[in-house]
Amino acid sequence: MSKSNEPKLSLLTDESERIVHIIDGDVRAFGDLVRQYYNLAYSLAYKVLDDPSDAEEITQDAFVKIHQALDSFRGDASLKTWIMRIVMRLSLNRRRDRSRSAWRRLGLHRGEEIELSAPAAQTPEAQYISSEMRTQVRRLVDQLPDSLRQVLILNSFEDLSYDEIAQILDIPIGTVSSRLHSARKKLLHQLKERDLL
Repeated sequence: MSKSNEPKLSLLTDESERIVHIIDGDVRAFGDLVRQYYNLAYSLAYKVLDDPSDAEEITQDAFVKIHQALDSFRGDASLKTWIMRIVMRLSLNRRRDRSRSAWRRLGLHRGEEIELSAPAAQTPEAQYISSEMRTQVRRLVDQLPDSLRQVLILNSFEDLSYDEIAQILDIPIGTVSSRLHSARKKLLHQLKERDLL
């Protein structure tokens, strides 16, 4: 197989080697990094901000900051975790800066985001009930304190590990676990209280 038929992503599998290439001005290596992590970064920004243009802007800003700060990357965490931490901080700063309702702060409303997995062949009635349930859950999640919402979004919506969440939020793993437990307990109580479970 000729090199021209190889996948677009470069074969740099070692993060430190990739970083060295980027710092040395390798545009392709940085492009590969952006392609690899862009969707993940955008998804997190969107779930925090609930605004496609804000999420797009934050994601682009994040990759500018990532490019500028790569020479200070110490490797204490994985590159993915480091990138997600930057995106999370920028997203939280943006959310604090804008004076919008609490409903928009968390980015869990109106069902405009990527659909939670639902069977394609649902009846209209089942789709309506499913949509109503998602709306109710989003409202309840939005009412959680910030510290509980953040871990719940990162774990349940972004499917990140406790270790990754701890590194992104710069808190101990035990704190992630206890916050997640508290968030789920509160959410479960609210769901039962409203006869949604």
